[in-house]
Parts: sequence; C-alpha cells; structure tokens
Amino acid sequence: MSGGQKALYYILSILIPIVGIILGIIWMNDQDPEKKAVGKTCLIIGIGVTVLSCVCWFALSALSIAPAFMTGY
Repeated sequence: MSGGQKALYYILSILIPIVGIILGIIWMNDQDPEKKAVGKTCLIIGIGVTVLSCVCWFALSALSIAPAFMTGY
C-alpha cells in the first residue's frame, strides 16, 4: 500500500468517519500487517472524529441556550 493510498484513507476517515470505521473493522481482520495497521488507524480516526463532533455539538447546544438563563433582574 503506497503512502498516497494511506493518506487518502486517513483523509476519508476524517471527512466521512463512517468510512474509517468500516475500513477499520474490515481491515483489522486482514492477514497483511500493513493493512491491519492502516485499518486500526482509520478506526481510531473515525471514532475520534465522531466523538469530537458529538462533544462540539453538545457544547454549542449548551452555549446557544445559555443566554436564556443569564437574564439580569
């Protein structure tokens, strides 16, 4: 697997996390150690981006309703 292919899979894992998760699950069961390593990295990136986007979404949601509770009396 060339460096360009690895970079493509990593970029896809960042932009479309489900692709990274699926690639990771499929390639972690492969016999080729290089594919196994790329699959593990794609899985970690996919899960990490998903968790980070959920955290950011919850933080933005909390910040958007915060002014409603900060009315001065």
